[in-house]
Amino acid sequence: MITLKNIEIFNNELNRSHQFFDDNVINYVSQIDSIIKSVIDRLHEKNRAIIIGTGKMGDFSIEHFVRHFQEIVLTDVDVSTMRTQLDKMTLNENERLKLKTLHVEYTGFEAHQFFTDFKERIINCHNYEKLEQVLRNKMDLVKDYTFLKEYQDQTDLMFVSPIYTQLVYQQVLRECSILRETGYPEHLLKYIEEYMLDAMVPLIDRFNDNLIRAVKHNGEMIVLSDILQLDNNSPFYRRVKNSIRNFDVMEEIYQGYQKKYGLGLGDYGLFNLDEKVASYLSRWLIWPFDRKSSFVVKLKIYRVEKT
Repeated sequence: MITLKNIEIFNNELNRSHQFFDDNVINYVSQIDSIIKSVIDRLHEKNRAIIIGTGKMGDFSIEHFVRHFQEIVLTDVDVSTMRTQLDKMTLNENERLKLKTLHVEYTGFEAHQFFTDFKERIINCHNYEKLEQVLRNKMDLVKDYTFLKEYQDQTDLMFVSPIYTQLVYQQVLRECSILRETGYPEHLLKYIEEYMLDAMVPLIDRFNDNLIRAVKHNGEMIVLSDILQLDNNSPFYRRVKNSIRNFDVMEEIYQGYQKKYGLGLGDYGLFNLDEKVASYLSRWLIWPFDRKSSFVVKLKIYRVEKT
């Protein structure tokens, strides 16, 4: 029996590796907190909030949630990081009683042990046909995966941290990198990477369906997605930084970038969500990742209307 799943280990390593914090991060969190507060103030009911991709809670403050909601469900595949972070926070007993930490893996890869025998299965495939058979069989296992079933239509506010780019594809790339070091053929590795990138489309579609399913009629969703990664010393970063508060200019910059490089996972997550529910506010933000790089994040607010 596996006591700590591969996906949980991978995300725990990611959470432990990112410790950057400066005035720009404080400004980024402050902007998000301001939006969270404005959404909460408009809500008619404040019984339950669910947070997706909680992690170290480095991109929002928990205070607004505990001040206004009766229950806050913190979800992540890496529960230990969530609980460690909560232990560091100054919260009174009543506030802590409102918080519930929940281990949730959002793709089904953990439940079906996708990565447990991944390298062993792949290394025995010596052509495209065998690879496709293995990958298709693995993806078939997760095609009907659901999460948060116990909260269906019970959430007043859903907050989603940047997560679309972290839904297993980075782990696929790491597994391929390990196989590359063993001498596994490059053309087959490229096939795996391309096949799994295509497989992210239905996976993100299911992920968004699961989010919406948990939200009440007229409940709201605040969704953040990392769209671009920037070198802080590049002219493009300076252009973005100077334009970030002008939504129309940022949209123009983004459209030019997308035309040149295509649609990424972060883009697709929001694009897919736009087809399912109506958004009424969009903002561009810069998330300082470390001293050398930043992410351009798009924040959207959705109102979920169900018939």
